[in-house]
Amino acid sequence: MTTTQRTHLISRFGFAGALVASALVFPACGGEPVDVEDFEGEVGEAEQATGPTGANNLPPFAIDSDPLARSVTDAHGITSTTNPDPLPLCKNGTVTATGCTLKPEWESWMAADATNRGPMMKGIAKCSISTSFTITTNDGTLTFPGQWELYPNWKTNRLTGEDKRERVSSCLLSLLNGNNLELAICIVGPGGAPFSTPCSDPRLTIREGGFYGNLFATNPTAYVAGPDTADPVDSGRACFGSQGNYCCAENDTNCNHRIVLTGAILGSPDQNFANKRCNAPLVDAGGGHWYCPSFFSTREPNRSYTNVFTTFVPPAQ
Repeated sequence: MTTTQRTHLISRFGFAGALVASALVFPACGGEPVDVEDFEGEVGEAEQATGPTGANNLPPFAIDSDPLARSVTDAHGITSTTNPDPLPLCKNGTVTATGCTLKPEWESWMAADATNRGPMMKGIAKCSISTSFTITTNDGTLTFPGQWELYPNWKTNRLTGEDKRERVSSCLLSLLNGNNLELAICIVGPGGAPFSTPCSDPRLTIREGGFYGNLFATNPTAYVAGPDTADPVDSGRACFGSQGNYCCAENDTNCNHRIVLTGAILGSPDQNFANKRCNAPLVDAGGGHWYCPSFFSTREPNRSYTNVFTTFVPPAQ
């Protein structure tokens, strides 16, 4: 992989039968940072050069703890009963061109459950700021480098709007890895260039899964859909990976895990077309990358998620 490729190698998670998971490679994002409180731009808010390869492994158990649930963030002053928009990530007056100090409320939140919220803060940084920017705790002992500049203005402004919270949630779910494996993957989805454009690595041609939900909600949701066939890359990865069984069947309401394995993106003859969870026509990003712009789950039959990502992987070797 060369430095001209708009991809990053990171860990992710895998499912048997419906989702094959592990690690992924993301495309970069586009535009200059705009730190305006009411900015409502799409996902590509900032120009990001190709960054270094990185191992980014968000453990599934961190999702189970609901670290971003509204009651949790309210308790630490990150949100409030009247404002669901999370506070800025950076402490006032500490932002430079290359980094900042973590805002005290976020540091207090993380310290209350370091096992789960440390990995989650790593994921938040990866899903919001550029590779050239690093968030550091006040004592300098922990650092959180960025990777994909989804919402760089979150450094100094609240993350405004449910659409942004859902998009960050989809990104965080794409970072999961229960098997500690790595696989080249890109994400494509609605929200503007470059995420709505083809994967830059020509090897990434097999549509794998879809990611959607809202980890910041009062009752957090976390869904994975796909793939269209049982195991498109013959990976052998499974929902009961090295970190245990960490996902629930869509119809299993007694399961105590947060991540829900839903139906396929489109369904296929061997899975039943009625099992599809994409509820809108596929969109052609070009280069053979057709992605779903809207997913649903039978757990929320009247709810459509449109701030979503579809992943692509290379064919089996």
